[in-house]
Amino acid sequence: MSVVWLLILGVLLTALTAGIWLVLPREVDVRLEGVKYRLGTKNASEVESATILIEGTVRRTLKGHRVFQGTVEVEGEPMPVPKEQMKNRTFIARKGEGFLLVYQWFEIGVIGKSFPLGTLYADDDFRQITLTLIEQREDGSGHWSSGDGLMLTAPAKDRTEAIHLANKLMSHTLRGLLPLS
Repeated sequence: MSVVWLLILGVLLTALTAGIWLVLPREVDVRLEGVKYRLGTKNASEVESATILIEGTVRRTLKGHRVFQGTVEVEGEPMPVPKEQMKNRTFIARKGEGFLLVYQWFEIGVIGKSFPLGTLYADDDFRQITLTLIEQREDGSGHWSSGDGLMLTAPAKDRTEAIHLANKLMSHTLRGLLPLS
């Protein structure tokens, strides 16, 4: 009888430890080198080196969603958001999905402004990422398409490696659709 109780206690302690480990925030501080490229086989020549900086913390909720609190910056990407208002933003990703990176800020005399950078897909420790970059139109709206949208994927040395990693990280979102090319 005491062996059964020890087994039950062991299972409960293991479950409790795993639950605590999942919801405790973990530090994220990465600088990744990759490539920025345009999707579509006719756009295969549109490739350039890119660097992304990610700082903050990530934790899981009991439902399995990930919560990232911090800053995501792409070197060389124009960001109209004031620097001091980019820090400690909170982004939530449902299980298997990406973080929609929309920065909102306030200016004197303006109710509020927003800037959608894109959707960030990352592995558990943010060592592999892909980012759909939303292109701003003149009318203020944003655009991204799986046919010809801009992407940033890291780490990657070339477009082929980047597309392979992007398809892997976005597999849940792309399920039932054609892979990116």
